[in-house]
Amino acid sequence: MSPDSPQAKEVRKTIEQLIEGASSNDFSVLDRIYHDDMDIFMLAPGCEVQRANKDQFKAQVIAKTNEAAEPQTWAKYHVVEADEERGHVVISRKVNLTDGTQIITLSIDLVLEDGRWQIIREVISLS
Repeated sequence: MSPDSPQAKEVRKTIEQLIEGASSNDFSVLDRIYHDDMDIFMLAPGCEVQRANKDQFKAQVIAKTNEAAEPQTWAKYHVVEADEERGHVVISRKVNLTDGTQIITLSIDLVLEDGRWQIIREVISLS
C-alpha cells in the first residue's frame, strides 16, 4: 500500500464523506460506506473492549450524533494508504457527545468492493 497512490486519495475522500455525512445527519452514508461484514472494536479506558457489527454501530452513531451538543468534523489524518483492493487510515477525531468533547483515535481498514470503498474493520481507542 502507498500513501501516494490514487487509491489513497479515494480512501481519504471516502472517510471525509463519512464524517461530513454523519455530522450533518445524512445517515445514508453509513449504509454506503460501512461494509455488511464490518467489525468495530472500541477500546475504552481500563482496557475494556466492546465489539459491534454494522447494524449495532450504525444505531450507536445515529443515537450519539443526535445527542451531540454540536457536531464535530475536525480530523487529523496520521496515515492514509491504499492499493488497488485495500486501504488503511489512522485518524484522530474530535467528538462532542453528551459527556463533553474528547479526542479519539481510529484505525480503519477498507476494501474496494462493489465499485466503492467500504469500511470492513475499525478499531477505536477512547482515552
